[in-house]
Amino acid sequence: MQVGRETFEQTTVSQIPFSELELSKLTTEYGTPLYVIDEHTLRNQVHKLRQGYSGYKGPVRIAYSMKTNFTPALLKTFMTENTLFDLTSPGELYFYIRSGGNPENVIYTSVTETWDEFSQILRAGVRLIVVGSANGLSNLMGVAEKEGYNPKVMIRVDPEVGVKAEVRASRRNGRFGVPLSNNTGSLDGAASLLRRIMASRLEFEGFHFHLGSQISDPTCFLNALDKLEHFITKMRKECPQLPVNIIDIGGGTPVNYGIRVPTPLEIGTMITPRLNALADTLKNEFTLVVESGRYLSAEACVLLSRVLNTKNFGDQKVVFIDAGYHLLLDAVLLRQEYPQYIIPSCEHNPNDKTVLAGRLCDTYDTYPLSPASNVCGAEIGKLMAISNVGAYSVVFNMPFHCQTKPATVMRKADGTYKCIRERQTIEQLYGEEGGNLD
Repeated sequence: MQVGRETFEQTTVSQIPFSELELSKLTTEYGTPLYVIDEHTLRNQVHKLRQGYSGYKGPVRIAYSMKTNFTPALLKTFMTENTLFDLTSPGELYFYIRSGGNPENVIYTSVTETWDEFSQILRAGVRLIVVGSANGLSNLMGVAEKEGYNPKVMIRVDPEVGVKAEVRASRRNGRFGVPLSNNTGSLDGAASLLRRIMASRLEFEGFHFHLGSQISDPTCFLNALDKLEHFITKMRKECPQLPVNIIDIGGGTPVNYGIRVPTPLEIGTMITPRLNALADTLKNEFTLVVESGRYLSAEACVLLSRVLNTKNFGDQKVVFIDAGYHLLLDAVLLRQEYPQYIIPSCEHNPNDKTVLAGRLCDTYDTYPLSPASNVCGAEIGKLMAISNVGAYSVVFNMPFHCQTKPATVMRKADGTYKCIRERQTIEQLYGEEGGNLD
């Protein structure tokens, strides 16, 4: 079954989860720019992702990739949904534990894999660690031996399969994970790492891979699972008692930014039969871990901004808002097309030629328009809602031009509103930059 980007028609995204009246009232109280998060949407995304893989006959766990958005109130919401948490830095672990998280629910996937890092997280109580290099494994084994830990470990593998996605994470000689094939004889291969783990005090748990972000063709998961099964079958001839308790298929579930993409149910329907067949081959129903950051958090959040100025050049209009790429860095890094809407809304004019610009003195501070955007009627003083910004927005906030961080408000499941991040003051920013030091 082939499902590619061409299979899906262009459609508009679903409506933002707030009424125009609600958003207008919030900006009266909190000003702009302003992030607004909907708790119900956060929870609903977890349920939809879990439901997508309900066809798998073994246990299914959803893991939230914390790098996407580390707002404490958001972390606490996911904790109550019984999710695991994918962490990749001691700083994230600090936020997680301070927010009430249990380190036993952490899957720790480091990039640098240093001795000090592993020592720090093991002392904090993390017991499931993903390794992706020979040096990293040596450091983990050394810490475990010296400090008396017996952590469980997974190997991050790179299946080296073709991936149709906005950002590919699987490729030959990629920076993440180790290849399943080890034709070069390098120590940085899955077979070499697995042999060392099996001969150590570490407890081997299984395999992890991540193929990319915004995956538009789920067949890459099938190809990756084919390669993984072949590898496990080969290694069990060498080590018949090789356990495979967890298979983590990473993230990649796409968000609809204006072009229809595969849903969790469509992806799950395609690959769960393959997962069930793999469980039959291995003769054990491993725990399936499905990671997600963008899908779980993006659609729950709206960035509210206000139109500050406009310029007209014949049939083209330039609209300046009080939010720039210091709040939505993906708009310039990846030219991410976030859907934008003017409040109050007006009838969409497909012939309207609008250039949307931020408030930064930088040539690149412009917003690409999504197929779902409707910026007609953009006049000075009107509000603009930018949707699907819950992922990779807050974490990239920067003080370019001495810009302070906006407030964040959450609409709780009971319909009440709560400020979950106060607006940073200019004096606070001055102090952070060393202004109050002698």
